[in-house]
Amino acid sequence: MSVLQISDLRRQLREKFPAAHRTPIPIEDFSELQKLEFADGHLSEIVAPKPSSGMSLIVSELLDEPRDLPIALVDGRDNFDPASYRNEQCRRLLWLRCHKTQQALQCVDLLLRDGNLPLVLLDLHLVCERELRQIPANLWHRLKTQARDSGTTLVAMTPRPLIPSPHRRLTLNGHFSLDQLELQAPTLQFQNTNAQPLTLKA
Repeated sequence: MSVLQISDLRRQLREKFPAAHRTPIPIEDFSELQKLEFADGHLSEIVAPKPSSGMSLIVSELLDEPRDLPIALVDGRDNFDPASYRNEQCRRLLWLRCHKTQQALQCVDLLLRDGNLPLVLLDLHLVCERELRQIPANLWHRLKTQARDSGTTLVAMTPRPLIPSPHRRLTLNGHFSLDQLELQAPTLQFQNTNAQPLTLKA
């Protein structure tokens, strides 16, 4: 029985899934690298139009932030993969696995009411459009108020601009192929609606 070599496996993957290995969209490089920061007590939004935009790199960057308390990740589609992150990053992570959007929103509501966590991430970027349209606009206003009252930083990750007047909105314009899984420090481009474009290296 022959042993399949890595080079053979890569070749077969390229032949079977050519679209996943296409050259990625060029990403403009900015000389000034700014830190990914979100204000305490505010609701911000990160928009990832495509699943390959690099949302997992954003989560990794946020998990690397030095904090005294755990970070809550409300996983709206149970798609978080702990094996893709280092043990040090997951040690302070409170992972809430949800299968329905309404369930995820209820979890965020409870965490903001509790007010004991400095950062709450709401991951809705793989939620279907039908469920996103069912989220009432006044719910975001209530979450904004709860984040302000508790001093908690709430960051929602969405597939399109969804939140009315967030404190900050960043859009991921990158496109990462399977080839870039081998790169240790891919560059992401953000478009901030309230500031100049910025670059983050994960």
